[in-house]
Amino acid sequence: MKTLTRKEAGQSIRHACILHAEDDRFTAAAIARLLTIQGFSVDTAANGQEALAKFMAHPTAYDLIITDQTMPFLSGEEWVTQLRGNGFTGKVVVYAASLPDSVLCHLHELGVEKVVHKSESLQSLLDAIKESLERQ
Repeated sequence: MKTLTRKEAGQSIRHACILHAEDDRFTAAAIARLLTIQGFSVDTAANGQEALAKFMAHPTAYDLIITDQTMPFLSGEEWVTQLRGNGFTGKVVVYAASLPDSVLCHLHELGVEKVVHKSESLQSLLDAIKESLERQ
């Protein structure tokens, strides 16, 4: 399930598998395409509940999680809380349209690595992902 990311100068080749939860199918498709082109293995989920089920089925498969906040069944915040409660210690990036300060604060308490606003470019999201993975 894992594929290679691009090799950085002076660094060894990394294997990275990303689980991405996003309820907007067009946004999910665009991000999956971008990440696949960059050499990542991508597993997508249409909402937090589906993402949590995928994680629970393969708890060691994912190097990084990307999640939207506002989704049906489980919000990004709720499913990240569940992830952490089930032992996921990996990197989490939130890609959301807006976040109230209380949610933003809780996400940081949960160890979310980066928060990228959807009004930013997809390049900003890609940069956040690469920075997060480089710190592992």
